[in-house]
Amino acid sequence: MPYGALVVAVASTGLLVAFAPRHSLLSVLLVFVATAACGVFVVLEQRQGRVGPRPVVAAVGLVFLVALITPPRASNDIWSYAAYGRMVSVHHASPYEHVPADFRSDPLFKEVSPIWRHRGSVYGPAFVAFAAGVTFVAGDSPTTTRVLFQLCAAAVVAAVLALVWRRTRSPAAMAWLGLHPLFGATVVNSGQVDAFVGLAILAGALLATQRRGVAAGLSIAAAALTKLTALLALVGLALWGWRRRERRVAISAVAATGVAVTFVYLPFIGGAFGVLDGADHTVTPGSVWSAPAQWLVGHDAGRDLSPLASNTTLSVLFYASIALVAVVAVGVGWRAARAERAEPAVGAATSSYTVAAQYTLPWYAAWSLPSLADHKPSLLAWVVWIQAAVLLAAWKLPSPVEGGVLETGVRGLLLYAAPIMLLAAFVVAGTVARGVRFRFRHAAREATRARTTS
Repeated sequence: MPYGALVVAVASTGLLVAFAPRHSLLSVLLVFVATAACGVFVVLEQRQGRVGPRPVVAAVGLVFLVALITPPRASNDIWSYAAYGRMVSVHHASPYEHVPADFRSDPLFKEVSPIWRHRGSVYGPAFVAFAAGVTFVAGDSPTTTRVLFQLCAAAVVAAVLALVWRRTRSPAAMAWLGLHPLFGATVVNSGQVDAFVGLAILAGALLATQRRGVAAGLSIAAAALTKLTALLALVGLALWGWRRRERRVAISAVAATGVAVTFVYLPFIGGAFGVLDGADHTVTPGSVWSAPAQWLVGHDAGRDLSPLASNTTLSVLFYASIALVAVVAVGVGWRAARAERAEPAVGAATSSYTVAAQYTLPWYAAWSLPSLADHKPSLLAWVVWIQAAVLLAAWKLPSPVEGGVLETGVRGLLLYAAPIMLLAAFVVAGTVARGVRFRFRHAAREATRARTTS
């Protein structure tokens, strides 16, 4: 039975990555088949422990191999990475002060999605520097550029899995992370920007657990210098340090992150924050804000409006979502900070963005899932894991809308009902349920102590 689940997980993810249409109900079905098979394998391996690490490594490697030989099919972000990198390595210009359309003669310009040709880099200096290095090596070849970015993505995810194995020694934990269809899709679509954020956050959490505050802070700074939203990890780390009386670790980490981010961003602060300030406030498929946006704005929650169009209602929802993310991050992070290790609090606080933000994509779950991976993942970790699959399935819905009873039902579930239920489950799992388990264990320990004393 475990081997059967392993085969189904690999086969369905491979079909999803290499052959399934970019947007279709078949792709949605494959997402859930792959996720269910992965979940079944993890549960069976936790109970029986018969498979061991080698078949899991082989299965993950096979998925990555399929991803590496397949050109990006669900996202063209790789060409935006290349455009920003080439601005530095070839044109010696700042991607915060220029846009890809400023270099129309560049041989890779035609590959960039039209919607992003007039936008500066939304990524931090660390990732821009990385992209500049890749494009310098790749030259003018689109194929070489694509392969190098995908190889780097695979290497980053492999490093994440190596850290998870080193910490847990659990094949189930590696399968829980590496065989989730999200990671196959992340590699094939060159989402290493998010995989790297997850790697840096996990490394920071592990270093904090080892009481190495400055190193932890610098690691989280590397994540924040890729995407500023990674600073949520610092919230979880600070809460853990406060509750575990490791305040020196927390203070050192916060100080190191603050100094590093400020120092590196300072030369680019005007252009970088100008780009972020001018970002559109789209409500993405699978976001918990789709329902209110559809009610207030219509037009498929505002997604049918002209790209990057200014909309006051969507802007208000954006700031409301930021407030919700902050409240949820502190709430679940505070509960998770009771753990002996820093990873649960860091992962819980970081995952609040994926669950509660207005603009959230499937690959964003790669920020938090590595820190939440364990030989027996918590209830909150399972909620985030499932929510990542729902986000990926929502991203795979037919576009444009084809209609029909089945599609209408699936669309309503994935876009409007499921995100709200998952947010509620996330809050319960991260606050109420964790508190109940803590009190139950405390009562059990007291009862055991009383029997021993008597």
